[in-house]
Amino acid sequence: MELPFLVLAWRNLWRNKRRSLLTIFSVAFGLAAVMFGQSLLTSFQRQMVDKSTGVMVGHLQVQAREAKDRKVPLPLLEGGEAHKALLLSDPRVEAAGLRLLFTGLAYSASGSRGVLVVGVEPDIEPKLSIMPGYLRSGRYVEKARDIVMGDKLADHLDLRLGEKTVLMAQGPDGSMNSELFRLSGIYHSGSDAFDAQIVYVPLPSAQALRGRPGRVSHAVARLKDSQAAFRVAKDLSARFSDPVAALLTYEDVGSEVVGIKKFEDALWAVLMTVIFAIVGLGILNTVSMSFFERIREFGVLRALGARPAFVMKLLAAESVLMGSLGTVAGLVLGWCLISYFQASGLALPVGDALSYFMPFDDVIYMRPVWTSHARAAALAFAVSVAAAAAPGLRASRLVVHKALRHV
Repeated sequence: MELPFLVLAWRNLWRNKRRSLLTIFSVAFGLAAVMFGQSLLTSFQRQMVDKSTGVMVGHLQVQAREAKDRKVPLPLLEGGEAHKALLLSDPRVEAAGLRLLFTGLAYSASGSRGVLVVGVEPDIEPKLSIMPGYLRSGRYVEKARDIVMGDKLADHLDLRLGEKTVLMAQGPDGSMNSELFRLSGIYHSGSDAFDAQIVYVPLPSAQALRGRPGRVSHAVARLKDSQAAFRVAKDLSARFSDPVAALLTYEDVGSEVVGIKKFEDALWAVLMTVIFAIVGLGILNTVSMSFFERIREFGVLRALGARPAFVMKLLAAESVLMGSLGTVAGLVLGWCLISYFQASGLALPVGDALSYFMPFDDVIYMRPVWTSHARAAALAFAVSVAAAAAPGLRASRLVVHKALRHV
């Protein structure tokens, strides 16, 4: 477009300043709202993945193929050390370890409760799991008879640090085995399911209690970048040769997380469609009102020799200018909002709703997602331009003598 043409469109844009400003602000606020939502949703889902992989499932797992229904106790895996070595052979893997999971009974002089026993490698688990970071007192498992449990379970059993508790579990022949452990640490994760039910003991002690020395439930890997899980799994699968084991990503074993993510994505798609529809209708209304107020003016331009395409381009240029101003303002406003909550955090009550499944923080620190923000900005601009199509087409089809008589 030539400069004089744009100058004319710019002047026409401010004939009704209030209406033009409202339209520009609607585009800006709509885009800022979408950017805010994109950042919030992405940050929320990243925390959800970090928590779910950090407390139990890891980014990658090797487990027996028949364990996909996730019933506890899981079918046991042979060759755990070999599977762990395979996981560690990829440089994108930060840490890998072995675990044994099974149900048992913890009891003391004051009571008893069914628990999930997690046997871990004490020297590796702090690199794999975020649970050691939730320790409220004491230390993580180190010695053969150490046990770590949540504060709710410790309160139920009336146990203090250094006191003893007995774990019981069923052996492979159906008999009940029992081992004496000393409470070395108490954690508080904020999740009732964890704090009242899950205990951690050294892997050899768990294997002895279960009566299955050398066996594990799965080998778990934590990656340097969780987004690389599918690529790493694909690359490792080419060298994976165990016919009775399966190499899985966190999405394969974390059905709750996947379900929540899919629901959130679907809900956000609907909300984003509504926001952009409102933005488009706002610009359509502005351009349409401008068209009806200037029908006589367009008739004069046509009578003076202006082509129909000129009139159409003039309205389109005004829409482009409004869309551009709104998009730039929206990017700035969205960035300011995200930067503020990136520094201060956004307090949300969703942690309480998810705490049954996993530990979850009540404060979310948002981060920009520039690829998604750029797509949203392009879509906002495209909607702004497309909204001028119908009024522009009508303007190009004006009958000159009727337009000149329009009041």
